[in-house]
Amino acid sequence: MKIIIFAAGVAVGFVIGSRAGRGAYEDLRSKWRGFADSDTVQHVKGDVKDFAGRAASDVGDKVSETVSKVTEKASAKIDEVTGKGGATPSTAN
Repeated sequence: MKIIIFAAGVAVGFVIGSRAGRGAYEDLRSKWRGFADSDTVQHVKGDVKDFAGRAASDVGDKVSETVSKVTEKASAKIDEVTGKGGATPSTAN
C-alpha cells in the first residue's frame, strides 16, 4: 500500500513539475538557496552541529563507563569461576 502511495506521489510530482517548466524549477531552486544561505538557517545549523557534538561526547562517555563496569563485572565473575580472585566457586553465590 505504501509503495502505491509513494508511486502516486512521484507521478503527481512529475506531472506538475513537467507542466511548470524549467523557469519554475529555477525560481524554486533560487528561493531554496536563499533560504538555506540565510543567517538564521546558518545559525541554527551551527547550533545543531554543536549540540550533536556535545551529545556524541556525552554518549561516548556513558558507553565508556558502561563498558568499564561490564568488563569489571565479567573479570570478577571469571575470577570467581576459575578460583583466581580469592573466592572459590563453592563459597560464591
